[in-house]
Amino acid sequence: MHTRTTKVFGIGLSKTGTTSLARALEILGYKTRDFLGVTRYTAGDLSSIDLREIDENEAFTDTPIPSFYKQLDEKYPNSKFILTTRNMDDWLRSCKKQFTKRMVERQNEATTQLHTDLYDCFEFDAEKYTNGYTRFVDDALDYFSNRREDLLVTDICGGADWEELCNFLGKPVPDVPFPVANVSVIQWMDIQKIVSIAKQAGHEINNLYEKDSRNRQTGSKQGVAHWFQNGMSGMLAKLYKAGHQAHNRHLQKACRISLKIIIKGLKKMNPVIPVISRENANIPFAERKNWSHVWLINPLDGEDAFLNHNGDFTVNIALIEGGKPVWGVVYSPRDDTVYYAKGANGSFIIHGDNSPEELVMAELAHDRESTVVISSSTDISEDDKDFIKTKVKDYTFISTERVSAFRMLFEGKAAMHINMGRTMEWETAAAHAIARAAGKQAHAYKDSEVLAYNKESLSNEGFVVE
Repeated sequence: MHTRTTKVFGIGLSKTGTTSLARALEILGYKTRDFLGVTRYTAGDLSSIDLREIDENEAFTDTPIPSFYKQLDEKYPNSKFILTTRNMDDWLRSCKKQFTKRMVERQNEATTQLHTDLYDCFEFDAEKYTNGYTRFVDDALDYFSNRREDLLVTDICGGADWEELCNFLGKPVPDVPFPVANVSVIQWMDIQKIVSIAKQAGHEINNLYEKDSRNRQTGSKQGVAHWFQNGMSGMLAKLYKAGHQAHNRHLQKACRISLKIIIKGLKKMNPVIPVISRENANIPFAERKNWSHVWLINPLDGEDAFLNHNGDFTVNIALIEGGKPVWGVVYSPRDDTVYYAKGANGSFIIHGDNSPEELVMAELAHDRESTVVISSSTDISEDDKDFIKTKVKDYTFISTERVSAFRMLFEGKAAMHINMGRTMEWETAAAHAIARAAGKQAHAYKDSEVLAYNKESLSNEGFVVE
């Protein structure tokens, strides 16, 4: 039986798999902060860290945690400490790439001093970095020499797995791959490139939408003329059938072009990460379950809106990591608006060519009147209404399509989005990532189970975002 811990501190130095560790701890259910950073620094002075962050979260990795593990151990008794190590040659190569003169110039004085205390320099020096690494690891091992049950030494970059980490923390082994993909490469990918990919696909969709609209007008005029010439008998049915087939062709072409643009763009960014969409959803789960990262894309979300010319449609791209949506881009071609999020760095909106603005979604308050609740279902039972009332005191119910519902949620026009129907993962992943980065939670309808992705079924049976 493991003693209940107050905190989990990853005390490995930068470039030793700290980001992978942070992702693993998130998957295990810990509220995790990776790289708190410092704005002021005094060696051994715990006030250099924003302790509110420590109190509000459960697990921590990267700077400045390694520099203060002794003080944190004293302040937070019964905590667990994880020392990530790495092959020295590999670590030095990674540090040489990261800690350049340009990197030094971008750092604040506190970060520079902290780094200098670790390695006697900031800009990479192989000998000083080697000595600093060895000195740090030896000191940590000596500090915990009589408390080895509180310290896990692990080489994540060298192929660590779930078993040793879960045994150490007293957690069950999750049924997802350990996040040991090259997370550093993924972390440095540019979210704006994904935004650009989505916009390129969206512009092509919009061109076909406009062409379809012009064809509708032309077809309508021709149909009226033909009706006057030949009478109405059977003509309306023929016109409807011919028009519907033409519109479907435009829709299918739009989906194909959008999908091709997105896949080409994502593969150019990172050819290693696999892609899932409706078109290849038959990939066996035995193969998919070993993917630590995967793109979930919906090249045209809102097909009925495109087909009927009566609503909103979007291009959706999401990056899934360990079953969670960590990046999301949702682009609306009709009004040239993009919503996006990358990790925990906040959610943003871009109108046209304007600069990004942070999204501030409506906060759910139980005593707040006129809270808007959105659902894509038009049939709300009394049980459903009773359930909604457990969430909010009073509400205005609006029934709309899922695409529009998410957009209202993003823009703070709704506090909650409820969808009681079945959805596929690629239909919600990007929006979920954006809502998640803004502090919202998405879970199963009438259940606290958070929506997960790259599951065997690739679907969810109803959800709530609040």
